[in-house]
Amino acid sequence: MKALVLIVIVALALTGCNDLKDLRPIDPGTQIPETVVNVVKAKFPKGEDLVFKPVLEDKIWEVKLKSDADRYSSLVDYGKMWETFKIMTDDAPSALRESLKSTAFGDGTLSAYTTAYFATTAPNKLIYSYKNENYAFEWSGVYPNVNSSAAFDQSMYRIATFDIGDLPVFVKDSLKAFPKATFVKGYIWVRLDGSLRYYVMGNLNEGGLQDQLSMFFDDKGKLRWMSNLFTQPGVPVAASNLEPVPAQIKQYLDGLPELAGYEYERKLKSNLNGLDSYYIVVTVGGVSRCELYFDKDFQVLNKKYSVILY
Repeated sequence: MKALVLIVIVALALTGCNDLKDLRPIDPGTQIPETVVNVVKAKFPKGEDLVFKPVLEDKIWEVKLKSDADRYSSLVDYGKMWETFKIMTDDAPSALRESLKSTAFGDGTLSAYTTAYFATTAPNKLIYSYKNENYAFEWSGVYPNVNSSAAFDQSMYRIATFDIGDLPVFVKDSLKAFPKATFVKGYIWVRLDGSLRYYVMGNLNEGGLQDQLSMFFDDKGKLRWMSNLFTQPGVPVAASNLEPVPAQIKQYLDGLPELAGYEYERKLKSNLNGLDSYYIVVTVGGVSRCELYFDKDFQVLNKKYSVILY
């Protein structure tokens, strides 16, 4: 896949533009399809200052735009816009900043505050810089008499598809290792650094018995993790089966100050086709939680935090 390149569209209003060529870059290799521009035009008739960034080559773009006095960020494809957030000019709300300071994650920095506009998976989304890493931070918001919560990992978008043709060829090739496997659903995790991860689910039919299959690929197409113990990402159907926890995993967990005093919630090991894969969930004081995927070499493939905010 070509490297993701930022495409800046000439700052012309969509309103009244019948000739869509003036909304496109001069370089023909970076043109935005007319159909995609029309989708944006239909949703934001007064849209201007468009900036497109390819998310999935020739399929999905991130678009940032101005409409009236407000700015927005959204995903767009040939037929729809979704994950559309209003970009706020204010800093992160004080209620969020103060609540976060009282947790083990309080020494990070929040920025890029956005609130849901339509078809979003979170009420609020920000960027959280924490221990020299950036995370997409999803915040539930402020609710009277109810504790708030937040979750954050390094995936800015999680794009679901039921068509294996939307996924790289290496996914289909890997499924061939299981002749009786069928594709069910795939997720493309678009990370903040522009790299991609692929979480693929399927069904196994062995000897008349049906089982689930989960596969985790990195952006180079390497199968790094595989299990038959999950129905969805982060939704295991098995009790802990890993004892003792490998020393390399324990050493990693012990080295994270924010997890000081952690307790195990789930410890899973899978081995399919000779590939060892690990899934660990730990909690701290009933307030915070960390979910981790480790490959056979105990490298962290994905780490997701969640925290209750008082």
